[in-house]
Amino acid sequence: MLPSYPTRAGGAVTEKPATRHVVLYERSGCHLCDEVRVLLDAMLGHEAYERVDVDADDALVVRYGFRVPVVSVDAADRLEAPMGASELLWLLG
Repeated sequence: MLPSYPTRAGGAVTEKPATRHVVLYERSGCHLCDEVRVLLDAMLGHEAYERVDVDADDALVVRYGFRVPVVSVDAADRLEAPMGASELLWLLG
């Protein structure tokens, strides 16, 4: 059972890791995308985030253009190229 404690509003907060929806927007042949994917795999595991090929959707091509890779957390674009391990650790750590 997870520990919990009361709040001022009368509810309870359960100490449980927050779940995040992490998305990597990428494209084929992008070496920066490959580097970020390797980092995300090491940090989160390859099944803990979603990969989206921007070239598969015209709206995403317009939205991201050449800004890939882009890491989105809970539907908000948070990091874009160039990024490294320290930025990803700051965001996801």
